[in-house]
Amino acid sequence: MAPEGRGGEDEPQLPGDVFALFEQLGGPQLLSQLRATMAGGGGPVNWELARRSALELAAPGDRPPDPAESARGEEAVRLAEHWLDASSLPAPRDAGRLEVASRQTWVNAALAGLRPLVEPVARAHVRALGELVEQQLASEGDRLDLGGLDLGGALGDLRTLLAPMGAVLTGVQAGQVIGQLSRQLLGQFDLGIPTADPAVAYQLAVNVAESFEGYGLDPTEVAVVLALHETAHRRQYHAVSWLAAHVHGLVSSFAAGTTIDAERLMDVTRGVMAEVDPQDPESLRAAMERAAGFRLEPTPAQRRVLERLQGVICLLQAWARWEVRAAASARLPNLARIEEVLRRRRATHGDGERQLADLLGLDLKPEDETSGDRFVATVHDARGPAGLRGALAHPENLPDAEELTDPSRWLARMAAGEAIPDDPSALFDAGHAPPSPPGGRGEGGPSPAEGGADDHPDPAPGGVADEGEGGDGDQEGPGGRGGPPPGGDPSP
Repeated sequence: MAPEGRGGEDEPQLPGDVFALFEQLGGPQLLSQLRATMAGGGGPVNWELARRSALELAAPGDRPPDPAESARGEEAVRLAEHWLDASSLPAPRDAGRLEVASRQTWVNAALAGLRPLVEPVARAHVRALGELVEQQLASEGDRLDLGGLDLGGALGDLRTLLAPMGAVLTGVQAGQVIGQLSRQLLGQFDLGIPTADPAVAYQLAVNVAESFEGYGLDPTEVAVVLALHETAHRRQYHAVSWLAAHVHGLVSSFAAGTTIDAERLMDVTRGVMAEVDPQDPESLRAAMERAAGFRLEPTPAQRRVLERLQGVICLLQAWARWEVRAAASARLPNLARIEEVLRRRRATHGDGERQLADLLGLDLKPEDETSGDRFVATVHDARGPAGLRGALAHPENLPDAEELTDPSRWLARMAAGEAIPDDPSALFDAGHAPPSPPGGRGEGGPSPAEGGADDHPDPAPGGVADEGEGGDGDQEGPGGRGGPPPGGDPSP
């Protein structure tokens, strides 16, 4: 019979010396939870624990979409794709699809979509735990001694066993983030990055209903505006094949520079390990509260990476807003009121956003979104649709923070490097890698560029199409295409 806490024949086995070490560090309860996490799969994040935690938070008040919501969504995305065919956005590789979903449906999709953001930071957690144990327990070389316990060469086994401990902490944190986001987001691109498969747009039905309740707005107009925003971002991330990888590369660069208070991390991790039981919702809530107390603070070098990441998101969100206004201002009477509701939501950090910033150590939300709006308007006035597309011709074409604030600097850099071709459709020629611009900054960091999207011609000039089956052409809203939406108070 296996000693108490060591596991039976069908359970993961701990090497004898390491078993004794963990027994001294945390007792039988810690060992029991460690065995459970070892059985939960490898990797830097315990995603099964994250899934359980997220679904636990998403469940209260959740519901599937009703038939009317699903029908509105299907019609909304059809109109959105048709209207945006006249925009400066790149054409998608395939027909758009919008999933009107419950919170829990989005949770299951987001577990895969957010993995590239969470796992680099999780690996930094595991490294910090390993370094702490080495510092505290190593007497000389790889010889460890703890209260007369000679662990000899077991350090390699110990490092292997620390990984599931870090995976528990990050799994609980990731689950809390995803669960809170499921209660906050209206669509998958609300954060400015894909949170699920970038080929699919989402509307979280219960969140949309709750967010617009009491404003007296036409639910069909609301559905169309939200579909336009989702579809615009879908075109950016799904049509420009390197863009999502570039964003994930910046996050990985950020994570590589992470410095962690390892002693505090160990304290929090041991507390979570002692409390969490994936089968017990109450223990999950207690573990999530403890995990939420651990926050990463960026270093100066990381702040420079963060500045670049926020700049990309600021540009993409502003470009999407620009195209939504252009497509809908003459077609949807309540666009201004709907956009004001959305602006107020963006101005506030929800619980999910705050916890995501705590988990990653970075805040994805741009500090000043108006700089992106000014950049898009200035570039469009100076260079037209080709100018905006030029920003996504290559990772090095993306504007930095100073260029977002002063678009003339970006325009001068692009002109000097001749990075914007006369034929803008060449920027998104399927099967061809984007050119390396002579005027690029070469700032370093991962910049994968494996080809672009399908050709997307300039919109033909013309007047505003009739509402409904909108035609091609630029649409001038009140105050001009780049200006703010017409006034209006969304108050009920």
